[in-house]
Amino acid sequence: MLQTFLLQSTTDLHRFIDTYRQRSQGIRVDPEFLKHTTVRVFQDSDQPGEWTAGYFVNARPPHRYFDVLPAAIKAQMLEDSQIREEDVAEIGAIWMDVKALGRLGRWQVYLFMLADAYATNQPFIVGGTVHAQIRDFQMQVVKHPLFEGEVELAGQVQRIWEYYANREEMWFDFLNFTVPEMRRHVSRDTISLRPAPYRQSA
Repeated sequence: MLQTFLLQSTTDLHRFIDTYRQRSQGIRVDPEFLKHTTVRVFQDSDQPGEWTAGYFVNARPPHRYFDVLPAAIKAQMLEDSQIREEDVAEIGAIWMDVKALGRLGRWQVYLFMLADAYATNQPFIVGGTVHAQIRDFQMQVVKHPLFEGEVELAGQVQRIWEYYANREEMWFDFLNFTVPEMRRHVSRDTISLRPAPYRQSA
């Protein structure tokens, strides 16, 4: 069964940073930045200590997705979208062991992502990626384009896509996407969903 908990200790946060850096081709996250965010990881109950997924939710400036953009482009982007930076929660540093999680595990991780972002009470939820396939998947829910272009990440120029959802609409879009998927891929006779346990790290 999939378990989840929040990270608070310096040791755990550095492990999260190292894990994400290895899985993202060298993209780094500042440990001081993470101290002001919600950082969540997941593990299988049969393999405690072996993390299978993680992410952070940041509900206050500075936002990592915005800081990679030139100031003028960022200002114009927010103005065009009628978004104030103070009204944004971003979901970032997402990594998953897709094979270990399976399809249901991935849905659970995305469910917690949205729940953590929703709990910030910010009206806009922002996500992004450098992978077109992940973009297409995530934009089934976080569906409004925000930025597409080349930026410098981990010492190299990469194309990035950023997008956002309105807080009021994202649950409808999540269910609208996942329920048909579950009907196609999950047998009621072979699987049951249980709430994932929750704890905070020491």
